Amino acid sequence: MACVVLALLTILPVVMGDTTGYLGDSVTLSSGANSSWILSKIEWYIFSNNTWIATYRKEPHILKTDRFWQFQGRLRLNISSGDLEIRDVRIGDALVYSVLLKDYKGEQHSVSVQLTVRERLSKPSVRKVFSMLKHSHCVMALQCSSSVKDTHLSWEPEAAFEDAFWKGNPNTNVSVVWTSYSPNRNATFTCTASNGLSKASRVVTERCQEPDMVGETRFPGIVFLMLLLGIVFGCVLTYICFRVELKVFPVPTL
Repeated sequence: MACVVLALLTILPVVMGDTTGYLGDSVTLSSGANSSWILSKIEWYIFSNNTWIATYRKEPHILKTDRFWQFQGRLRLNISSGDLEIRDVRIGDALVYSVLLKDYKGEQHSVSVQLTVRERLSKPSVRKVFSMLKHSHCVMALQCSSSVKDTHLSWEPEAAFEDAFWKGNPNTNVSVVWTSYSPNRNATFTCTASNGLSKASRVVTERCQEPDMVGETRFPGIVFLMLLLGIVFGCVLTYICFRVELKVFPVPTL
């Protein structure tokens, strides 16, 4: 009786828990095989009817990874560990996968793995909502957004930024930051998107310039140029008038 119970225990499926894969990437499903085993049979299957997707037989050597149309050209089976790699992960790959292993001594091992498929976070988008100069202070609003659902957005200024800023609701796919700072310098903010598994950030730098400062940097140069042109023009005009006067009223010679 004990032998029968032991035999049943060796083939009952063991749940390995969730494995997360990202769209377009590769993910490996662990078989949980003992590293000392020399595997003689590997069978990966899905659905309640045990549809094979990848199989291996040591004697004779037969390896098949294109058994099911959904995974054509995307599976790689490690015949040493029994692990199954799925390439170019797709939404439809979010399934429960089971594997039956058998070593050359006849011991069997069964495992089920739940694959969860997620979209990898890309950098959030940032745009300037408005920027104005008011009471000698720059007032600016920046909006950060992400196209991925259930994304947490957060704002942080650069370490050297000591002016006031206010952050909007971070628990939506859109978040706004308002700030008021002294003009004629850069303001740098970082928006970070996170979903509990990964993060992605975008850094944006904006500059607010006082109009008077722009005029002060250009006006002296324009004045100098006009003054120089005036002097040159005056000299040329004086020379022309002097020559004309000589022709009309020639200087008498002694």
